[in-house]
Amino acid sequence: MEVKHISTGYKPQYWQGATHSEMKRFNVLVLHRRAGKTVFSINEMIDKGLRNNLKNPKYAYIAPTYKQASIIAWDYLLDYTKNLPGVDVHKKDLEVTIQRPPPWDDKISYRLLGSDNPDSLRGIYLDGAVVDEFAQCDPIIWGQILRPALSDRKGWCTFIGTPHGKNHFYDRYMKAVANPNWFAKILRADESGIIPRAELEEMRADMTEDEYEQEMLCNFSSAAPGVYYGKIMAQLRRDGRVRSVPYDPSVPVDTFWDLGIGDSTAIWFRQRVGINWHYIDYYEKSGEGLEHFVKELRDRPYAYGRHVVPHDAAARDLSTGMTRQEFLRKLGLRVEIQKRQAIDDRVQATRVILPKSYFDEVKCQRGVSALEDYQKEWDSKLMMYKNKPLHNWTSHGCD
Repeated sequence: MEVKHISTGYKPQYWQGATHSEMKRFNVLVLHRRAGKTVFSINEMIDKGLRNNLKNPKYAYIAPTYKQASIIAWDYLLDYTKNLPGVDVHKKDLEVTIQRPPPWDDKISYRLLGSDNPDSLRGIYLDGAVVDEFAQCDPIIWGQILRPALSDRKGWCTFIGTPHGKNHFYDRYMKAVANPNWFAKILRADESGIIPRAELEEMRADMTEDEYEQEMLCNFSSAAPGVYYGKIMAQLRRDGRVRSVPYDPSVPVDTFWDLGIGDSTAIWFRQRVGINWHYIDYYEKSGEGLEHFVKELRDRPYAYGRHVVPHDAAARDLSTGMTRQEFLRKLGLRVEIQKRQAIDDRVQATRVILPKSYFDEVKCQRGVSALEDYQKEWDSKLMMYKNKPLHNWTSHGCD
């Protein structure tokens, strides 16, 4: 890529060059490890920005976390913009701007962000965005945040990453395949020619079959490592248990809460129908008081039975002098306290319940995605999974 004969230094591999020319407004790229997806993404953003004739173009590269964005992409962004005229680096904000001369007399902005803080993206406009490792990102980043941010300037978006089971990245890929206005591509390591075959054979010998199939052959059906309920949820989908699950007015609806403090609060709505559990609804929101969630319950047409809240609802709030259980009862909601359980007991209980469950695929979409992605925390020092869950966007729906 060149601007006024100043090269960025980018020399695309064959797949990168071909894919740049094939891209549409919306794209899903499923790529094996070490394919060069971050380099591709950063240079796609840079090129699109330099060709943009709108005022003050803005672009965002979004990783699962802000820290990952910094580690993975910051050096690439600096390296491929350093020879461009008018460059200004804002390290504190992980942002690079390029001052454009007349007739524009404005700035192009390239910023790195994390999906772990989706509110940092609300209220802004974007001319383009890359969502890296979308399988590990909070799925609300698209529908609730990025899609509106791209609308007024008809911006573009590319989802890019490696499979992590059949989760929301898989759903997004399948929708892209079915939509002629989207571009979808899978690049396997045994087809790309990027990694020598002898090296791939050595890697295969050192990895589990599931790991190799997922990481190098881009197989969505392989079990994602460290995921608690991935195989069970995949079986539920195969069995048709994630579908439309209508409300049965003859059966009371029980609600089960995860109460966040400075975090999201999540509520499952469940009915017992015969020997099965029917999850008919799911609601999650952050930054709201308990009054908001009680109103949400009352606005739904359900006849309620039990309202079960976690053990920490019995803790007294110093600011009010009341427990959250007492506060909910004051708001007219009779609640029960779920006794504290060890992590292993919670996980095992969930594994017993899931095969007997049905989930409404629309109303419970976010909750189902959380169950599919709920995973153990990785210990980078010991190079093994800890015996506790990773606290991220999936925690609220699974706890």
